[in-house]
Amino acid sequence: MPISEKAQRAWKAGTAVVTAWTAWYGLFHIDYGPHEHVFSEVQRWYRRKIDDMLGINLNAARQIENSKQQSASVAVGSQSQSEDEKR
Repeated sequence: MPISEKAQRAWKAGTAVVTAWTAWYGLFHIDYGPHEHVFSEVQRWYRRKIDDMLGINLNAARQIENSKQQSASVAVGSQSQSEDEKR
């Protein structure tokens, strides 16, 4: 029993959407490892554009992360000093 033309069009449209989504995901989101690959520059460009669109400032985020790490290391250092004083 052959399927109707309407069903064929729907199937083709669905196939096109799934194919386009797979290509988009493969190009921009798949992590191919730490080494440089053919999509590295495109992925960096895409991520910069998304960050700009969302208002994310990468330098500010790095500074916040560094300050958190520094404060954590200071807290660990002060804990070890207080333990030494107790002894």
